[in-house]
Amino acid sequence: MTGMQKITRLSISTHSIEPPRGIIEIETTNSILKFELNEDLAHALCTDLEHFLTQVPERTRSRARLG
Repeated sequence: MTGMQKITRLSISTHSIEPPRGIIEIETTNSILKFELNEDLAHALCTDLEHFLTQVPERTRSRARLG
């Protein structure tokens, strides 16, 4: 993963409630990036993060089948 940077801090703040909008701020060792967040993107991000957090590692899946 050449060129990847480690996130050192992440924050999400609400900019407005109607319509839902916010700011995602990602800090790395070299820079701070800011992105506008809308409701559709927030839902997509939640779905992707839920998938990421609930994945079963390949080794565990293999053991589960054997057990």
